[in-house]
Amino acid sequence: MKHVDRSATAVSAVRVSRLREPSARLTEPWHVFRRSVLFCLVITSASALHAVEPVPLTRDGRLKFATTVCSNGREIVYCELANPALYRLMKLNLQDRTSQPLHPKAETSEFDPVFAADGKTYAFLKTIGVLQAAIVIHDDMGNKLGQVAPAGGFSGLRSPAIAPDRSRVVYSFGEGGRQQLFSAKFDGTERQALADTPGINNWPAFSPDGRTIVFGSSRDADFEIYRMNADGSAPQRLTNSPAQDIRPKFSPDGKRIAFTSHRDGNAEIYVMQADGSHPQRVTDSPERDDYADWLPDGEHLVIVREHDGWHDLFLVDVPPAEK
Repeated sequence: MKHVDRSATAVSAVRVSRLREPSARLTEPWHVFRRSVLFCLVITSASALHAVEPVPLTRDGRLKFATTVCSNGREIVYCELANPALYRLMKLNLQDRTSQPLHPKAETSEFDPVFAADGKTYAFLKTIGVLQAAIVIHDDMGNKLGQVAPAGGFSGLRSPAIAPDRSRVVYSFGEGGRQQLFSAKFDGTERQALADTPGINNWPAFSPDGRTIVFGSSRDADFEIYRMNADGSAPQRLTNSPAQDIRPKFSPDGKRIAFTSHRDGNAEIYVMQADGSHPQRVTDSPERDDYADWLPDGEHLVIVREHDGWHDLFLVDVPPAEK
């Protein structure tokens, strides 16, 4: 049985009202947390560098998904099920591992957060009507920089990604019986189709230089990882597995891609070279590992791990790249 993304299904059923957002600054330095974590990792030999046990970052077990690491490495933002009618964005301080709501006064569901390369601009999805979601772009002071709204009726945007130069936002949108990738300015103008194929195109992510977008697509029947130029040209398939490969993310140096794969019968985290070569398994868990994002050092990933039916954030070590 193929995995069904419960986060997307649950969010579509949430009824909404009005949202107010206060400021949300990012404060704690990444290098302090990194030293404390690495001190706790027991590494007995160079050959064991890839076998370090995952480090739990949260322990409350609530349903979580859609992690994003601020590019300055100070905090992680993720989505959490607050109650049966509300998804909220949470921010995790990487120094003391405390979590608090990113928008404490939010009254409607918010999800799919993503930071821009500057670490000060972020986008997220906000429910704005019954079964509707819009992309909202903020700075780290809580000031609204723009909004990309969907059409009327049952419609919703998904999976925003901000260009490194902050010129545009790329997102997935269902239209004409297909789910395609589009690009637009922060105010929703100058919309351009980037991927117009059969099936579903979703989870876009920019390379650090902004020239390439990696994404997941079911255009060839099963979900695989693809890359294309930022203008949508020259699409190239990167994976070829018998099961779903989804949610790709470029490493900070642009040389590797982390993604979720079901190729071994269970959702696990993998990494590969940016050209699709040398896929390597990162996690091995009896339950689901998903929603990976890179930390600034390029040596660790933050993931959501399901354990005994609970969901928490974990820090995992990335194996050295295969030659």
